[in-house]
Amino acid sequence: MRTETDLRARRVWPLTAIQLLLVAAYAHAVIAYLTTDAEFFPEQSPPGWSWPAVVVVGIGFVPALLCLTVALPRLASTRLRDERSSRLGLAVASALTVLMLVVMATPPGWELFDWYVS
Repeated sequence: MRTETDLRARRVWPLTAIQLLLVAAYAHAVIAYLTTDAEFFPEQSPPGWSWPAVVVVGIGFVPALLCLTVALPRLASTRLRDERSSRLGLAVASALTVLMLVVMATPPGWELFDWYVS
C-alpha cells in the first residue's frame, strides 16, 4: 500500500528528471562546442548528434523556467521537507538549472547560442 509520502515523492521525481535532462543536454552542447572544430560543423544541416544540443540551446530556457516556477514553491513547502531524498534531488536539479540559465545569459552562452542556432 502506498503512503501519502510515496505519492508526493512520485510527483517530484519527474520534475527532477526533466531538469536534469535539460542540464545534461546543455552540457552536451557545451562539450560538443568545445571539442568540435567550427569549420567542420555544417551551418545548414547540423549532424544528428547535435540536434538535442540545438534544441536545448535554442529554446531550453523556456522549459527550464517553467520547471523552476513549479519546483521553487515545492522546495519551500513543509510537506517536502520530510522527504530528504526527494527534496535533495529537486534542490540539486534546480540549482543546476539555475546555473544553466545563468550561463545562457552570459556572453559565452550567447556565443554558444549563435554557434548552434544562427
